[in-house]
Amino acid sequence: MKRFLTSCIIILLTLAVFFCGYRYYDTEILPEKRLEDSEKKQLQLFEVIRPEISIPETGELQQKSEILSENPLAEAEEINHNTVGWITIPDTNIDYPVVQSEDNDFYLHNGFDGKYNNELGCPFLDYRCESDFSGFSSIVYAHNMEGGRMFADIALYKDKNFMQSHSEGYLILDDGIHMVDFFAYLTVPSNDTIYHTVFLTDSERQDYINYLLKSANYTIDSDINENKHLLLLSTCTFEYEEARGVLVGVIR
Repeated sequence: MKRFLTSCIIILLTLAVFFCGYRYYDTEILPEKRLEDSEKKQLQLFEVIRPEISIPETGELQQKSEILSENPLAEAEEINHNTVGWITIPDTNIDYPVVQSEDNDFYLHNGFDGKYNNELGCPFLDYRCESDFSGFSSIVYAHNMEGGRMFADIALYKDKNFMQSHSEGYLILDDGIHMVDFFAYLTVPSNDTIYHTVFLTDSERQDYINYLLKSANYTIDSDINENKHLLLLSTCTFEYEEARGVLVGVIR
């Protein structure tokens, strides 16, 4: 009888170990593998559609745009007509196409090809913003994923010293390469005034600028006024529930 009970206990413990192992694989390892596979597939696609132009070395654009005769986004637009740009920030993992949908939900869950990609998503322009980035404020969203995926490296700009040494990014549009001069970083709730996109008067735009500068964690010197075109890159952060990190620049 004692041997039988011992055997039963061993069997139960073995089953428990197998069950725990399966649960760990199912809840931890398998989701990460699926995410890695989705990322690999999407990055391979990005290599195919990446604009065939050289991103200038830091400072080469001298704070102005470089207009091209041919559309550098043609290949990306051929695969996805929702393509509106390509954002690149040197010395970070941010080097992605930007899309725009009829809402701010679709590309939170789906990749550049429009298919579900295990919540990796794809950077997208707020549906309320002008698709050519000609509005006063253009907001681009993407997830903050482990391993530096998507907009995780926005968090690097929490450090003012990093901003000062990495204040330039590049936005590729249909007409060419535009420099982005980053000047502010904010930590705000997801429903903050900073996400306002409709401005009817110069006064409203100036009020927005005043609010932005007052709300920023910090700013660095920048020539900013109501006639500029702002670019905001937004992602989740984890200081508190629904916290967002927002990197702000001026499109040249």
